[in-house]
Amino acid sequence: MKRLAVTVCLVVIPSLAAISAERRLPWDQMPAAVSEALHALRQTDHWLAEAMAENLDGDRQGLNNETGRSFNFDASRHLLYSVSDLNGDGRPKVFLLFPWPYVRGNQQAAGIVMILTRRDEWRIGCEFYDWGDDSRRGGIRLLDTRSHGWRNFRTSDAFFVWRPVADQPGVMECVPTAPVPARRQGRAAR
Repeated sequence: MKRLAVTVCLVVIPSLAAISAERRLPWDQMPAAVSEALHALRQTDHWLAEAMAENLDGDRQGLNNETGRSFNFDASRHLLYSVSDLNGDGRPKVFLLFPWPYVRGNQQAAGIVMILTRRDEWRIGCEFYDWGDDSRRGGIRLLDTRSHGWRNFRTSDAFFVWRPVADQPGVMECVPTAPVPARRQGRAAR
């Protein structure tokens, strides 16, 4: 009987280890496309990039200070993101949403669509606003409709379509076409 119990334990223990290894998630990692897009945004003169460059903690810089958490931008707490190929070209388009209290206040969070170009350079496709972390009102939704081969999307603020950028062949930008109707916002909030 003791041999049977030892054999069962030896068979079961490796199986449990394999199961737990399969469920382990990389909590401390974000997709490379998101990291690259965020880095590219921070290199621009966009108002969000300038806000991220400010030292809001003064001499108490860092997470461990007398006042508690840092007020500086922290991607692990102040960034929501989504990666999608909106036009089927195999290049990622990254939605960056900043629910960072310093720039958000009690309004919708500011967001940016970053597009990887054929030259492997990131550029801003458009800016949008969304409630993001409030599932009753927020959430970016890709639509089945397309503009110039690119999937349109909507936020809690507006519907967005794609159009060519003047004097830049092959370059697209997203633009809001209309605010989201109030009755749709009301339905989503129920």
